[in-house]
Amino acid sequence: MHIILRKLKFFIFFFFLNLNFNFFLHAHMRGIFSYEQDAAKRSLELGCEGTHKNQDKWLPCENEKELHKYLRK
Repeated sequence: MHIILRKLKFFIFFFFLNLNFNFFLHAHMRGIFSYEQDAAKRSLELGCEGTHKNQDKWLPCENEKELHKYLRK
């Protein structure tokens, strides 16, 4: 019985971890653009200001923290 409970806890932990990861991945996919103009348009839709660059992609809002705040609304 102890082994079954331990496996169940393990399963539940990874199930919720996977849900959380998918939420953030989906949120990010809605906010990554190849062109700064597209990111600026999305900024207006989200209600934040400015854009920022992450590697070779453009993202709305002034920084990553602001972007996540507005994507969760």
